[in-house]
Amino acid sequence: MNVVVVGGGFGGIKAALELSKRHIGQITLISNEPYFTHHATLYSTATGKDYAESIVRLSDIFAHHPNVTIVEDEMISIEPQRHLIIGKHKQYHYDKAVLALGSVTTFFGIEGMATNAYGIKSLEEVKKFQDHIHDEVVDQKLDKEYFIVGAGPTGVELAGALQEYLNSLIKAHNIKHSHPKVSLVEAAPRILPRMSETAAKLVTKRLKKKGIKVQTNKKVQALSDKTITVDGKEIPTTTAVWTSGVANNPFFTSHGDVFSLQKNGRVEVDKYLEALPNVYVVGDSNNVAFSGMAWPAMKQATFVAKHLTRLASKRPTFAYRPHAVLSGLPVGHNWGYVEKYGIYVAGRPGYTVRRWMELYGYHQLMPFSMARAIWHAHDISEVHEDSL
Repeated sequence: MNVVVVGGGFGGIKAALELSKRHIGQITLISNEPYFTHHATLYSTATGKDYAESIVRLSDIFAHHPNVTIVEDEMISIEPQRHLIIGKHKQYHYDKAVLALGSVTTFFGIEGMATNAYGIKSLEEVKKFQDHIHDEVVDQKLDKEYFIVGAGPTGVELAGALQEYLNSLIKAHNIKHSHPKVSLVEAAPRILPRMSETAAKLVTKRLKKKGIKVQTNKKVQALSDKTITVDGKEIPTTTAVWTSGVANNPFFTSHGDVFSLQKNGRVEVDKYLEALPNVYVVGDSNNVAFSGMAWPAMKQATFVAKHLTRLASKRPTFAYRPHAVLSGLPVGHNWGYVEKYGIYVAGRPGYTVRRWMELYGYHQLMPFSMARAIWHAHDISEVHEDSL
């Protein structure tokens, strides 16, 4: 069997690994980057930690999987009748295809946000943000107010880490009389709107204790290179980080004649995660419950690999059953919050559980020795792109 997997994120890599382990045939993994980006730790890399915890070369992950061919390309079209995926550089024939394209950033049409906001969703964005912060704090030596727009997990994680990073830069460079501030702005009535009210309450308390200004029910209306407009009020700033708003991958919208889409743009799949005959969609882009997080994406990828193995060996198949997973986040050093089914752990124990969750996530994609080494990179500071 010839399987083409598209996407170098959690879902795509996990699908290729699980298919490889089952010796189902030849697997082609198409990714537009030669490395895997561990998005859950980009907030940490953006605030001075080692790049190794967030960027892992695909060639290292698949070093012991000779039946996986890694191709750096981008899918631009699909012809299901001919079993062809059309890339920018060539065409790929498949017997089965697994699409794990992930989501993309959307700015909801806010004036100036796309051109003036910083982001931390990619290696390039992280490097740009780090250079900017260094210039702001070290070279200009001025008091600044840094805005983080969006108080979902990424925004909260970044707020906690950024305040600590700013303080460490000031101390390391012996800068006197500098008191930068971090503001977290959320349009919803509370932070962490997709988590429990308990999570919002405890994490808000933690953020405020760290000196972070938490603004809820506040709508950002515009961003220029010198000001941010919040609820009609212009506030001076040269740094706003956008961590809000994701949309389904535009590939599916542009191929609405091929895929069945819901109103929110997500792809409709059947009980086997099959969107078209012989084409499976896993991760952020499908309409399955709990999609949109790394762990469900990996569970769906594993299911598809098992399903294809059963089909190949003509064994009975079973439907995919979605279920909730642990969710949590760190808020600065040695404090975290983790919950599932209304049960939670917070503080130092929460931070420990969250760190173990990260190790588990790494180990799903690589041998334990490699996962542990990358996991420990979190404890290394100020290592930049020359280490890649």
